[in-house]
Amino acid sequence: MAEDELLETLEETVEEEHRMGGRRDGTDRRSGKPSNFAGPERRRRTDRRVRGDRRCGGDRRAATDRRHALRRQEDQEAFQKRVEEGELTLEEIEFVRAIDRYKRKFNRPFPTWSEILAIVKELGYTRDSLS
Repeated sequence: MAEDELLETLEETVEEEHRMGGRRDGTDRRSGKPSNFAGPERRRRTDRRVRGDRRCGGDRRAATDRRHALRRQEDQEAFQKRVEEGELTLEEIEFVRAIDRYKRKFNRPFPTWSEILAIVKELGYTRDSLS
């Protein structure tokens, strides 16, 4: 019962503040008398949070997606170059591709060590075959 009364009091207080116009009308909220503040109004009339990101003029997530796509492409090109130059063995190529497939399938940019171990076991490696 006390919680209901508290909620009602809070709702009434919020409604009263909305009716009074808030702090921007030049009155002191506590006394209802005109405020004695004589400084310049520094608050803006518009809410900054409503507007978009001013730095890039658009959605920041779209820019992040473009950067990730560019980075993925660069990584693929570097991998392909190493394959063509013979720097990687067939086992290494198979392992890297298995990790890449897993990351894409489960949308995991950074698989845990447990997940990597599961991928290695899925490729057929056992503890005996490594020693």
